[in-house]
Amino acid sequence: MPKRPVPYTEQSVEDLLAVLLRSERMVSQVANQRIDSLIHATRHELGITKVAYARLMAGIELGRRVEEARSQYDKPSCLNSSAAAIDFCRVHFARTICDALQEEFHIVTLNTKLHFIDSHLITIGTLDASLVHPREVFRPAIKDAASSVVLAHNHPSGDATPSREDYAVTDRLQQVGETLGITVVDHIVMARGGCISINEQRNR
Repeated sequence: MPKRPVPYTEQSVEDLLAVLLRSERMVSQVANQRIDSLIHATRHELGITKVAYARLMAGIELGRRVEEARSQYDKPSCLNSSAAAIDFCRVHFARTICDALQEEFHIVTLNTKLHFIDSHLITIGTLDASLVHPREVFRPAIKDAASSVVLAHNHPSGDATPSREDYAVTDRLQQVGETLGITVVDHIVMARGGCISINEQRNR
């Protein structure tokens, strides 16, 4: 009786790499890398052929796109708490959290029921109150006719602990939002090590 193939979900990382790379030598080289670092690794760092590298990157990207599509069903319908905002940002900004090499500042626009309207990239670079101008932050919110917004930015270091500047930016934008009639619901700091709500940090 023929042997039943092992489902891919039960195969080891080495087995999955073997399907993509088709070479024991290259599998042993790539398997030595941390799996979460593969997306940033160059072909020369991995020591594999162009064809094998293309297969590997295509496999990683396809897996990520499948996971992104599946994760859309898990998004909270209402961002009415810090926990809901964190869960949303963890899914919606998964690529930024994992891949971004610089800080990115985004806003998530919400309607009167705190349901998602859209998200907008505002700036890239070190977060600074002088760089995150309220005009640029609230322009897309006004265009979306948003009632409120969630602020979100990443820490590429992997540590989501808010900095003094993060708090200063939050304060400034909350004040401007009050003047415009657009509530800043929360500011979520995102990193590979987890996500942190500035609101929750202040209420501790």
